[in-house]
Amino acid sequence: MSEITMPRLSDTMQEGTIARWLKKTGDEIKKGDILAEIETDKATMDLEAYEAGTLQQVLVQEGETVPVGQAVARIGNGAGDKGEGVGETTSAQQPASAAETSGDGTGATGAVPTVSVRTSEQDAGQQSTSSYTAQNGSGKAIKASPLARRMAEEQNIDLSQVQGTGPGGRIVRDDIEDVLEQRSASPAPAPTPPAPPQTALVSPAPADAELVKLSRVQLLIARRLTESKQTIPHFYVSNEIDMTDLLAMRQALNANLGDEGVKVTVNDLIMKACALALEKYPEVNSSLKDDHFVRYSHIHVGMAIDAPNGLVVPVIRDANTKGVRSIAREAKALIAKARINRLAPADLEGGTFSVSNLGMMDATHFIAVINPPQAAILAVAATRKLFVPVDGQPVIRDLMSVTMSADHRILSGATVAHFLQEVKQLLQNPYSVLG
Repeated sequence: MSEITMPRLSDTMQEGTIARWLKKTGDEIKKGDILAEIETDKATMDLEAYEAGTLQQVLVQEGETVPVGQAVARIGNGAGDKGEGVGETTSAQQPASAAETSGDGTGATGAVPTVSVRTSEQDAGQQSTSSYTAQNGSGKAIKASPLARRMAEEQNIDLSQVQGTGPGGRIVRDDIEDVLEQRSASPAPAPTPPAPPQTALVSPAPADAELVKLSRVQLLIARRLTESKQTIPHFYVSNEIDMTDLLAMRQALNANLGDEGVKVTVNDLIMKACALALEKYPEVNSSLKDDHFVRYSHIHVGMAIDAPNGLVVPVIRDANTKGVRSIAREAKALIAKARINRLAPADLEGGTFSVSNLGMMDATHFIAVINPPQAAILAVAATRKLFVPVDGQPVIRDLMSVTMSADHRILSGATVAHFLQEVKQLLQNPYSVLG
């Protein structure tokens, strides 16, 4: 029997969450079959089988997070290897052999060529007839995952007092975290007299309030944006761009495509204009590392997308060297993948500048948070028809508001203003973007 371990699916991945098992215990597995969906720090990825056999055991349940290298399932070659149930072991099963537990990776097969890691919680599980069962005071078996058991031991939590929400009433990590949250929120032992009504500052939570657990992607977004605002000195520069000629040019471009070509969007043209401006102002296409500026030789422009699991920023690579139709094709493909949570880590890595466009949502003005380690991000608002003076006469033009958020450690106000002037010049002379 061989182990399938949590693979490393990106350079920054340290742990992964089993989002959904696509195979169940007892299923025949072929090489190349997708066993499960894994939520990483980048996106939702597929766990692929690298050998054939029978899925004997699922060690990590849906919603559980484990480090890279930890076993998540076991595959065997015959019915005699078959496990008793999802995530369980029986007294007939023996501890892993030295080859399976050694650090040289010789006992790890099935998912990716990564080192198999036997954790302390797994070793502890071999000391009983079940990797996660125990007995309460009445002799009734208590099911708990190895991670939940270890957390309970570390926090002195009585598992018999915990209500399991996993399959078959099994206690999982979330149940232990709920207990810890309730414990931290419990009042102090010594009661305090209630405050007078006129001095009460906090109202009790409404009875119909709903607690919604953040997904792994949402947790990552919250962590990164908090880090960005706390560690990066943001400053903001706005400008207004006359988009009248560009909108007319775009309409002419798309009219010549017929029904089968990929339509060029306003955002495609904005991203191309930004890429060309980054060529002229390379200091904007940079980041800060310790006491050095990192000036990138490539220009990879990220575009913010509102995906089902939260904000993602896939990247158009070498956008300065690509035509707007190529950018349009790539952007359309990336948006489609984002909508079904199928972006690969390579789609999200390497961005040197970002564009966040809320124009299609009728936003009149907004500012964006920098996506570290990038130096800046451009926030694009809706285009509106407004009267402007032309040769002393009021004329209706299509004006678009943009605001650039910049890292003041890397960029000065003058540099950002010049960069925006260049973007404005390109968009107001739209055929220069096509060149």
